[in-house]
Amino acid sequence: MNYDELADLYALQYRDYTDDLEFYARLADSQGGPVLELGAGQGRVAAHLARRGVEVWALEPSAAMRERGEASTRSLPVRWIAGEMRDFALDRRFPLIIAPFNALMHLYTLANQDAAIERVAHHLEAGGVFAFDLYNPLLIRADGALRLEGRYGEVEVFYHQEHHPAAQRLLTHYLVCEAGGGPRRRYTLDQRYFTRYEVARWLGGAGFDASLKGGFHGEPFTATSPVMVWTARRVS
Repeated sequence: MNYDELADLYALQYRDYTDDLEFYARLADSQGGPVLELGAGQGRVAAHLARRGVEVWALEPSAAMRERGEASTRSLPVRWIAGEMRDFALDRRFPLIIAPFNALMHLYTLANQDAAIERVAHHLEAGGVFAFDLYNPLLIRADGALRLEGRYGEVEVFYHQEHHPAAQRLLTHYLVCEAGGGPRRRYTLDQRYFTRYEVARWLGGAGFDASLKGGFHGEPFTATSPVMVWTARRVS
């Protein structure tokens, strides 16, 4: 999907999200750099790593998201690249490739997923690590009810969701309301979710030895874990 229209909303929602930052920072410390980030968005994770002295190559297809990211990392060692994770081609390999915060959920088809993992494997150094997180689909609660997502100053964001289990798709419809009765804005986020063993088979088939955790601090994965945190080492 095209995030250009969602860039302003995304900035409101996630500028203060920090749950995953130390997880990716620990990996960067252990693996070394440079780090390739897929779906780098507006540079939230890239900036955190770069402030610690890690060089980051930030791949992002949305021009509006890249523009914000470039502005926020202008004085940092971040190299922004326009491109899709399913067909990128760079002139080097990396010890660590990351896809934080559900970035892989925009790989809507099996062909897209296979193309992306092939690109990851091609760009990893021998023994390199591919790490990413996805939300746990067992926690989906898409009953169509309109809920308050958050208040951001004078802006309120509401949402309702459509769940299409046969396609493993989740559509999140946002309604953005401003104080003073300004025009309401509507946006839709389209995500294709992954199940646990689907991911394990996907990674194993591509030559990765994968480990799953249920949180960013090594918590065991359970049915009620909020996220699936994957660390996969290239072994073939």
